[in-house]
Amino acid sequence: MPYRKFLMKRPLTLVSMVFIAACVFISICAYLIIPDNSPSANNQLPEIALKSPGFNTDVLKMRTNNQGSQSHWLIESFTGFKKDFYEQPYKNMELNGDLIELTTHYEQKKFIPIDEIVSSGIPDKVDGLSWIKDNHTENKTYYLGTDKYGRSILSRLILGIRVSLAVGLLAVFISITVGIIIGSVSGYLGGWVDQLAMYVINVTWSIPTLLLVFAIVLAFGRSVSVIFLAVGLTMWVDVARIVRGQVKKVKEEQYVTAGKSLGYSMIRILGKHILPNIIGPILVIAAANFATAILLEAGLSYLGFGIAPPAPSIGNMLNENYGYALSNKPFLAIIPAITIMLLVLSFNLIGSGFRDYFDVKETS
Repeated sequence: MPYRKFLMKRPLTLVSMVFIAACVFISICAYLIIPDNSPSANNQLPEIALKSPGFNTDVLKMRTNNQGSQSHWLIESFTGFKKDFYEQPYKNMELNGDLIELTTHYEQKKFIPIDEIVSSGIPDKVDGLSWIKDNHTENKTYYLGTDKYGRSILSRLILGIRVSLAVGLLAVFISITVGIIIGSVSGYLGGWVDQLAMYVINVTWSIPTLLLVFAIVLAFGRSVSVIFLAVGLTMWVDVARIVRGQVKKVKEEQYVTAGKSLGYSMIRILGKHILPNIIGPILVIAAANFATAILLEAGLSYLGFGIAPPAPSIGNMLNENYGYALSNKPFLAIIPAITIMLLVLSFNLIGSGFRDYFDVKETS
């Protein structure tokens, strides 16, 4: 059945694909579209902490001694844009001589010298207050509110989705690569090679996944690369078992026997004849492993073994805000929880779609 017609009959699978594609796009372009594009979206404004979704405020941009980043903008578009100013939220602003009088969200007065805002002073023949508002203030809307440090939840959530998808992608790549190599060689050769491979698979299978991830992280340190490796090395077993079973079944087909009689090598037979014919089950387990990898990363970060703060991840956001779930700020915990749920559900629905598409009985 053509895949377009197939997707039209399964709207949930199509919606899941569109959702994942949108998440991939906003993850790649994250720092170009998020409201707080500072590194790790870690611009902390304590005066506006724990604000509800839709909160709006004006901020005054004040000079610092920093010269900003000297990195190329293309690099900063993936790592965040370092700024040469810091921001002061305010409710009201007045010009009082050489001082800017601000009324903060704490209903306090702050007096800021003009030379802390602009070194050359206010140009002549202009309205000073209007000129400062036009050139050194910005209106910000926090569409998902702020956390307890006054950071943009929307910005950190998008960066958290980027981390989840990156961990899932690299972990699935590692697990698929290792699983295909071990499973295909084991299923094709059989004999003592198969017995040895099954022994390793069964021993690894007997170890709880989360416990094995903890052991790898504790042994090699807490870093992003170790998280990729740890999650990937705990999921190859499922791939190896499925590939082994499929290869043992397909290697009895006539075209494989013909390849052997023509003297083709094992690598050629596996790579060009067997693996392309078992791609369906591999795609199904890849989608399922993607969902598992996202859950594992979120669980590690939630327990304090994952991505180190202030780098945002959905697990870190849950860890920081779970205490507000039963308070008057439940959105702080609900928003990242719903995001995890939608990501995992989407990959599971995509995996189910792959399974049905490659099932001859379903598509006939």
